[in-house]
Amino acid sequence: MAGGRTPPNPSEAARFSITIDGVEIASFSELVELTSGLDPSGLTLAPGRGGKRSVRKLPGKRVPPTVTLKRGLTNSLDLWAWHKQALEGAAARRNAVLVMFDVQGEPVARFHLESAWPSKVEISGLKAGASEVLMETVLIVAADIERLSP
Repeated sequence: MAGGRTPPNPSEAARFSITIDGVEIASFSELVELTSGLDPSGLTLAPGRGGKRSVRKLPGKRVPPTVTLKRGLTNSLDLWAWHKQALEGAAARRNAVLVMFDVQGEPVARFHLESAWPSKVEISGLKAGASEVLMETVLIVAADIERLSP
């Protein structure tokens, strides 16, 4: 690498938590996805050489950032209460922090989720008598997402 710097090691995370107002409301075993992006839009330019029109892709409409997390179903109702507020149209938007922890419990990454709310909560299917763990998945939508130092 330029300047003799060693590239940072990739982060390994063992646990993920959502914190609102300094209080952890949910802990997860899996980060399914974290997305932030723009829809590209095409811009057709005037004919160039040979009469051909060229198309350039430019940043278009912003897509709201989303975070999808998964965990074994717990008896905590905090996540469901937050989701119910969103369903009822109440003031469910909260500034939240997603923290990723390594196996020693040290933070390895942190993301600020501005005006976040849980748009979907899903519990996996399970047959009676099965020895599998019942899984809960939540999709959180935010107005903005920012990567912070751990």
